[in-house]
Amino acid sequence: MTPLQNTITIRGMRKISLPSVLRYKRQYLKHDILSGLMVALVSVPNALAFSVIVGLPPVTGLYTSIIGALVFGLLGYSRRLVVGADSATAILLASGAVLVARPGTAEYVNVVAAMTLLAGVILLVLGVCKFGFLADLVSRPVMIGFLAGVGVQLFVTQLPALLGLKASGGAWNHIEAIMAQLGNVNGMTATLSLLVLSIVLFLRNSRFPGELIGLLAAVGFSTVFNVGAYGVEFLGSLPSGAPSPVFPEFSIEMLGAIMPTVLSLVLVVLVQSSVTARSIASEHDDKIATNHDTAALGAANVVSALLHGFTVNASPARSQLADTVGMRSQLSNIITGGLLIAALALGGDLLRFLPAAALAAVVCTLGLRLIRFRELHYLWSVRHEEFIVAMTAAVCTVFFGVQLGILLAVAVSLMERLRRQYHPDDAVLLRDGELSEWAADRLSGKARQQMRKDTLVYAFGESLFFENVNYFVARLRRAIERAKHPVSYVVIDAGAIDDIDYTAVETLKRLYRELSEDGAAIAFAHVSPSLRAQFDIYGMTDIVGARNIYTTLSAALSHERQASALEMIKELRIASDSYVVVGGAVLGLLHLRDTHNVDLVVSRDVYDHFARKRHWREVVLTGGKRILVHEQYTLMKSWMGSSLASLQRDSRKIEGLPAVSLERLIEAKRTLARRTDLADIQLLLNHAKRQK
Repeated sequence: MTPLQNTITIRGMRKISLPSVLRYKRQYLKHDILSGLMVALVSVPNALAFSVIVGLPPVTGLYTSIIGALVFGLLGYSRRLVVGADSATAILLASGAVLVARPGTAEYVNVVAAMTLLAGVILLVLGVCKFGFLADLVSRPVMIGFLAGVGVQLFVTQLPALLGLKASGGAWNHIEAIMAQLGNVNGMTATLSLLVLSIVLFLRNSRFPGELIGLLAAVGFSTVFNVGAYGVEFLGSLPSGAPSPVFPEFSIEMLGAIMPTVLSLVLVVLVQSSVTARSIASEHDDKIATNHDTAALGAANVVSALLHGFTVNASPARSQLADTVGMRSQLSNIITGGLLIAALALGGDLLRFLPAAALAAVVCTLGLRLIRFRELHYLWSVRHEEFIVAMTAAVCTVFFGVQLGILLAVAVSLMERLRRQYHPDDAVLLRDGELSEWAADRLSGKARQQMRKDTLVYAFGESLFFENVNYFVARLRRAIERAKHPVSYVVIDAGAIDDIDYTAVETLKRLYRELSEDGAAIAFAHVSPSLRAQFDIYGMTDIVGARNIYTTLSAALSHERQASALEMIKELRIASDSYVVVGGAVLGLLHLRDTHNVDLVVSRDVYDHFARKRHWREVVLTGGKRILVHEQYTLMKSWMGSSLASLQRDSRKIEGLPAVSLERLIEAKRTLARRTDLADIQLLLNHAKRQK
């Protein structure tokens, strides 16, 4: 069977989307069935628990998970993103709905549906209008802190249910209620809760569905010991049949009260779905389409609101589980939805044997899972400021509630961003003939030999805008003034300058003139193509001169070309049977285009050797993949899902160096399909024709 026959494609319907359905490969089926089954097993107890958080009947959690899985499964773009009910959005819904109505009333159900519908419409509009970039407004430390605060809230608000007590309101109200009712703790309820907590926590790092096993154990415990006779409450049976569509009612007063919560829901869905999709896609070199997925999530929320569900969101935990067991496409979500429908139809009556405290215990474990202790510890160890931002978000969420907490968290994130943008990090890389350690690692020997004491290199760690350009000028002049020898040549390392506005350009022009008057020439190093284009547009190139704009610092200092990919690879002195060149460096070896980066897939021994060397830094990507980075080098153990041994089987020699086969490289670039990749494909195809 040819690849064309093996891929189902309906070209005329591509614009309608359905990417997973219209381009499905049959070999995905067994993987999608297995992952769909595993996610369904986990989703049942989670969905029931999330409905408890929202304050709705348990069946609504199943409705939400079914609708999310089916709608996003048909419309979503990300191949490995699992959606459904979610704890963070559940507690947000509850915090907003309780401001308008009392839980358990028809008005409360209507408010939840109204918020879900509005959030869905906004997400749909944002996706269609390509506003998915708004997810980047919230930094990861802020999101970590917010989720930690949500986790604390979930745990505290479920403590009374674990002990057989009654409480309402916020976290502090629940703590006060527990203290006031300590003498009324139900011992059997507490024992059953402890049983479920122990099982779930014991199985949390295993492949077994701990939540489901914990609930089944609770049912068995309740049956054997007749816990109902001791005052333990049960959920009761779920209603049978499909939900009938209902359009929520709105009022001006309601809209004014719920809109802050709705916007918070939109922000959480945007950020969490975007981060999860990028994390898993990076592991498989999958393409992502944030706007497309945002629109699909919006559609799922609209349908959920109309069919008695609540807010649908991406689930990081269930997405990671599905990816681990081999999810290949959104058919897995559709299978999950079908299995949940079967569970609702056949097993709804079984829930009358399930104690309510068992679900509260599952909710507590979900809350604990939201507190990412390892990431918080890592933030503290690498950057105290980011840790403080995360903890500020967490404390705001715990003390002021989820609704106000997310807004304060965003405000903290933006203030931290403005602070760093106004006063970013900077450094003097060369002054009086003395190189900083950072610059010494990045300069060739020839450039060092040609260094003069009248040369100064200054690096600025942020793009230049009206709010920080005067700070930039002041810092540069201070660096010049502190030089022991007169400065006649100033090099600005623009590696971190991605953008520049009109005010900054005019200030730079004035600086150029002032330095010229002082007898000092100015040059720019590490200028990106986009920055160079802006220099051209603003006329900066004409003033400074094209010969004073360089792509590397070495070139700026020595006025010679930088080392080629061949020279850079040889500098590593790796045995030829221990690596394969991949990526753009292959085009450099073929002399098809210049390249500034070298990517190598290396053996484990070589990887470990360089990991121990000074200045080589191991980076853990969002999805967990580890790579080594130093200067323009990147070392990895696999590439596009292929190991070194796999790549070596069909590798070829180029300039005496082992390189990935052109067929693999072309296929990889077709998968990535970025603009540069498409241009590289054409270069490679033309090269192949010339070789025939």
